[in-house]
Amino acid sequence: MTRLTAFRIAAAFAAWVAVVLPAQAQFSLAVSPPRFELSVKPGDRVGEVLELTHRDERAAAYRLKTADWTLRPDGSVDFSDELLPGSCRPWVAIERRELSITPGRPYRFRFQVTPPADTPPMECRFAVMIEGQQPTAAPGMPIALGARIGVIVYVAVGEVAPVLELAGTTVKTVDGRPTPVLKVRNTGNAHGRLAGFLGGKDADGTALELQAATTPVMAGETREVTLVATKPGDTETAVAIRYPLAVSGKLEWGRKGSMAIEQRFAP
Repeated sequence: MTRLTAFRIAAAFAAWVAVVLPAQAQFSLAVSPPRFELSVKPGDRVGEVLELTHRDERAAAYRLKTADWTLRPDGSVDFSDELLPGSCRPWVAIERRELSITPGRPYRFRFQVTPPADTPPMECRFAVMIEGQQPTAAPGMPIALGARIGVIVYVAVGEVAPVLELAGTTVKTVDGRPTPVLKVRNTGNAHGRLAGFLGGKDADGTALELQAATTPVMAGETREVTLVATKPGDTETAVAIRYPLAVSGKLEWGRKGSMAIEQRFAP
């Protein structure tokens, strides 16, 4: 099992990935979308398309395969070539395991998931792994070697849903700054994420908006979800908090779920 830094999933249609390697080697690929959340009935088949665009000036060769993955407490991802318990990789078919991509021409890579007809309601997950192969390089040109990225896929089989609840709060140092954190428990049978904004006031009486990180909370686990403070009307710029911080409001999860928050944070 190898550990890779978590591929940060943004709410965007494409993600440019560049992994800097020794001797100035580089692995550049546009992946769209960076995540899939699929639903399928037992015995049915669901298919999707992953668009890959090579960014370098020369054509590039890639290897593709599936892998299992787990999310660590620090947000990094462990990818595993071995089948993990509850893996849905035996149900996954990918169109090919090697391909060459011409610069400027996106390749539409297809995969399918077909759970057996007797599969009980469950959520499983896997990753489509993309690995750069070493090309023939001109003198002085960098080569792609040993770099991989993983595109995350969730598969909901049958009727499944998260059930999120607040299990506690704390303040932790994140990127050198004390940060309010929600401890969120998921008692459902699918992953969930919090969405929305909370209102807050710091020790100076300054009005703030707080947005929950889009960290997935897997079924059966409790995970820490940070709150990022911004000024009302400016959700792009994080601001420092003067504690204690009073927070109230409601966060949404799933199709109809919500979580009322009325908390006071102090380091």
